[in-house]
This record gives sequence, structure tokens and C-alpha cells, in this order.
Amino acid sequence: MNKMKEKKQIWIGLVLLLTLGIASFIYWSTQKEVWFCDEIYSYESANGFEQSWPATNVAQWMTGEDVEDFFSADGDSLSLKRISDVLYGDHVPLFFWLFRMVSLWFFKGSGTIWIGLTINLVFYILYLTVGYLWMSKLTKNPVAAGFILLIGAVLTKTMISQTSMLRMYVMLALAELLLILVGARILREIKGKKMKAATFIYMFLFSVFGLLTHYDYWVFYAVTATVFCCWLLIKALQKKKQFWKSIELKYVMAWVGNFIASLGTTIAIFPYCRWNLNKGKGQTALHSLVVFSEEKADLLTWGMERLKSSFLGDGFPMIAGLLIMLGCVTGGAIVLYKRKEKEKCAGLIITIIISLVYQFFICFTMPAVAEERYLWGTFTLIHLCVLWSAYLLADALCKKIKDAKKSKICKSVICGVGAIVIIAVQILIVDGGNNIPYLFHPDKDVKLLEENSNIPWVVYGPTGGVYSYYDWMMAEEICFLSPDETAEDALAVQQLSDRERFVMYAYPEYEELALNFFERELEKELKCEELTKSTNLTVYVISAE
Repeated sequence: MNKMKEKKQIWIGLVLLLTLGIASFIYWSTQKEVWFCDEIYSYESANGFEQSWPATNVAQWMTGEDVEDFFSADGDSLSLKRISDVLYGDHVPLFFWLFRMVSLWFFKGSGTIWIGLTINLVFYILYLTVGYLWMSKLTKNPVAAGFILLIGAVLTKTMISQTSMLRMYVMLALAELLLILVGARILREIKGKKMKAATFIYMFLFSVFGLLTHYDYWVFYAVTATVFCCWLLIKALQKKKQFWKSIELKYVMAWVGNFIASLGTTIAIFPYCRWNLNKGKGQTALHSLVVFSEEKADLLTWGMERLKSSFLGDGFPMIAGLLIMLGCVTGGAIVLYKRKEKEKCAGLIITIIISLVYQFFICFTMPAVAEERYLWGTFTLIHLCVLWSAYLLADALCKKIKDAKKSKICKSVICGVGAIVIIAVQILIVDGGNNIPYLFHPDKDVKLLEENSNIPWVVYGPTGGVYSYYDWMMAEEICFLSPDETAEDALAVQQLSDRERFVMYAYPEYEELALNFFERELEKELKCEELTKSTNLTVYVISAE
């Protein structure tokens, strides 16, 4: 009866957690704007091969629907091979294959943000489910597990950032969590005498999933395998004469075999990854490992600052914040060790070591532009570990009270107050979405763009590296003009002769040049007023004097 009651509590807790998680996901999704270049490239890689970039049709009047055609799947074929070819020398393809499938099967002809968000939602639900069941097993308390996941994987800036970006970062976070859990499973199984085939089937599937999701997972996999295998080898060496027959050594050998199998499968599915590893990003990262500079030290410090800020906010002192987090984990490990829960203690320590070593490699080999998104998955792992450790400390403290009733009340008060404080901190960190990277651009007023979508839009000058493509889907009429002022450009502009106002997108340095061109071709004086910003372009309204 107790087991049935416990299972019922777990399922109720899971339903509540998923309800809150999905509600949070939908809330932030409604505020999502597409402006970041990598998000535009998600559409380009998955669907853009069906037609050329809209901006290549210079001096031709089009509609927003013509621009949307570039973002949408319009054909009848999945074209996964074509997507793989597009990704040569770039990313591994799983996210873009899924993007194409969702586009074609559920949003054909549409460039909606829900193509990417639907993928994120599915893997987010999987993350919350796996994380909650894992934490329920660790805490043996469904309520505590629910709060840990709610705080660490629903309300945090880090998770909101992952779920709201139209890229593969939720998938990457899930792949990292699953690999850690396979390692934790091995820590439990080495107490027995037989290896379980299911563990390595899981490892193989999760490894291929991760290897096809993001190249940074390859780094995470290498670090995870190395740390777990070193731990297992230490345990095997402690058996001295039984070393060669130890189950720990067998698991290490099986892990190596699994790595070879999963890597071989990944290469068979996506052969182009060999180019990236040998001559592309992999080689760049390897060369970077032997370069030591002040910039590298700054990036390592930046990584620790971002880790602290993801949990305690930008205003909290870095050293103090890191010490608090380290203190929680150390305290949690001591509690587990004293309780003789050595597998859990080892799992906690190993997870933190893996996350920090991975962070070191990513920061040390990072290019000139520091990007926090490569660290989001491990930040979330560390958050969960810190929160679990804090729960262990509260539980241990309250158990010192001999009266069982008072101990339970004390535990509820400490955990409740702690949860409220951390939730309040996370709400402050998120700051209404202003602190969520890639959610919306602070200088762009989409409402103003929508209000002016019924008048002609002109994009003047270079469009390479421009992140405004998603804006241009809302225009009823739009024309791309080169800065060369060709005869074709002039003819296109002359079609504005009977219009009182029109919108212009341009780099600020092209404003005067464009205005002179329009005045010359339309044969009237014009005034140019700034409407809003659109990432690296400025949006103007041009009207007659």
C-alpha cells in the first residue's frame, strides 16, 4: 500500500510539474521574437534550400508571403539528404531534420515560430519528466523533487533561454542529462556481479542522439566518459589481484566499445562530421588548446561569472556566489557520505566535476565572441545538484531534532522559506524577460512595425549578416534595393510616387544616401524619421515634406 501511495504521489507531482512547465513555456513563447542570426539559419538550413534568399530578388516588389515562403516548407519531400548537404562544414543535422519534419507535416507553407518551439516543447517535457523521476528517486520525496525541478528547470533564466531559442539547446541539455544518468546507473550496478545489457543499449541510443544534436556534446561525452571511467578504474585498482576480473574494468571496456559503436553510427548517418572534426571546428578547438593568453583567462573567469549569475543574478559578488554553491554541494556530499549512500555521493561529485571540466574546455576553446548558450545544459545540471544538496542539508539539520513532529515542521519551514527565496531571486533575475537572451530585442518595437505593415517597405543597401528577415514577413509590400542605384532600382522606387509614406530598413550610414536617391527618383522633398531599431539595421518612416 505504501508503494502504491508513493507511486500515486509521484504521478500527481509529475502532472503538476508538467502543467507548470508547459504554462511557463507557453507564456514565454507568446513573447518570442525572431531576430538572432542562428535562429534565422534554422529556417535556412531546414527549408531555405527550396528557394533563394528573398533579398537576392533585387528591385522586385514582393509581399511578406514571398518572404515567408523562404522560411516555410512548401515541397512534398522531407529532403533530409539535401539538409545534410547544406550542413556540410557546419552543424550536425538532427535538429534540422526535425525542424523540416515539423514544418512539412504540421506547418506546411508557414514560417511560424511554433515550428522550432514545438520541437523545444517535446524535449522540454522529456527533460522535466526524466529529471523529476530521477530527483524523486534521489530525495524519496515527490514534493521536494517537484520544487527542485520547478526552481532549477522551469523558473530559471537558463532554462527559459534554452526553451525559447529556436535552436537545439533543449535537445543538448536532455542528451547531457541522459548520459549523466547512464553513468549514475553504472555506479549502482557495480555493486552486483553481472553487467546489464540494457544500460549500454541506453548509452548507445543517448550517445548517438547527443552526437547528432550538437558538436559541443562531443566534448561533454569525452569529459563524461573520461571522468566516469577514471572513477571506475580507481575502484577496480582497489581490488588489487582481482583488478583484471573486476566488474568495474569490464564496464570501462564496455564503455570504450560503446563509444566506438556510437561514433561509428554517427559517422555512418552523417559522414560530413568527419570534415568538421578533422578540418573544421574540431581542429580549431584543438589548436586553441595549446594557446595561452590573457584573453583565455578572461574567458575562464567570464564562465564562472555566468555560472554564478545564472543562479544568483548579476549583482551578487562572484566569489561569494560560487562559495555558496560550492558549500551546498560539499555539504550535500558530506551528508550522503555519512549516511553511507556512496553511489549518490559519487554521482553528485562526478556530475559537478564533469560540468566544471566541460565548462573549462568550452571557455578555453571559445572563439572571440563569448556565448553563454554553449554552457546552458551544464548550468542546469549544476543548479539541480546545488538544490538537491541544499535539500540534503536542510533534511540533515532537521533530523537532529529528536521530536519527529517538530523535525518535520522544521524541515517544511526551512525548505518552504528557502524555495520562496530562491523563486523570488529567479524572478528578479529573469526581470520580465529582459534578461532572457534571444527572447526579444530590447531596441525593437514590433508593435510599431505591425502598425506600419500596410504601407510599402523598402530594404536599402547590404543585407548580408542582417537579422531582420523575420520582420519582413509582416509587410504587405516589400522591395529590396541595392546601394548601387541601378536602373532597375530606380524603376522600383518610382512605383512609390503615389504613396505618402513608406518604411525603410537601412544601416544608419546609408540613411542620407538613400534619402537623396528617393528624392531624385520621386522628384519631391522627403523627410526621414526613425521608427525603431531592428538589431543591426535602423527602421525609418519616409514621408513627403
